[in-house]
Amino acid sequence: MISSYQKDCLTRPIPSAFVMGGVFSAFDVAMGQRITPKSVGSYIAFIYTYNAMQCPMEEIHGRKSALHNALAGGMMGYIGVTSNRIGIPFVDPYTLYRYPFVTPGAAAFVVYGGMGLGLAMLGGKPL
Repeated sequence: MISSYQKDCLTRPIPSAFVMGGVFSAFDVAMGQRITPKSVGSYIAFIYTYNAMQCPMEEIHGRKSALHNALAGGMMGYIGVTSNRIGIPFVDPYTLYRYPFVTPGAAAFVVYGGMGLGLAMLGGKPL
């Protein structure tokens, strides 16, 4: 059974996912890339899923936490990179050749988790 908190938590990010999906698509257009319904849908789905993954963590812990953002971002980064849907920003590709024990999935988890943590901390979420 879905609680009222879960229902609200799962429906609240829908408008922002559409808005930010449009913003990221506008960045693609500004950089000269071709915009497709698949790319717009991918942005919307990524942003919505990132927000929805935090709902069970908040319900279990009874509060919002920046660590939830870090875990959700890290998991989304890992899944996206290991399925060859997204790349790893801020990481030189030769780093993975120089350090073969660093897998692309692990690097993605750290980078995307760090971005989620940083944005949550900037937004004022406690640890």
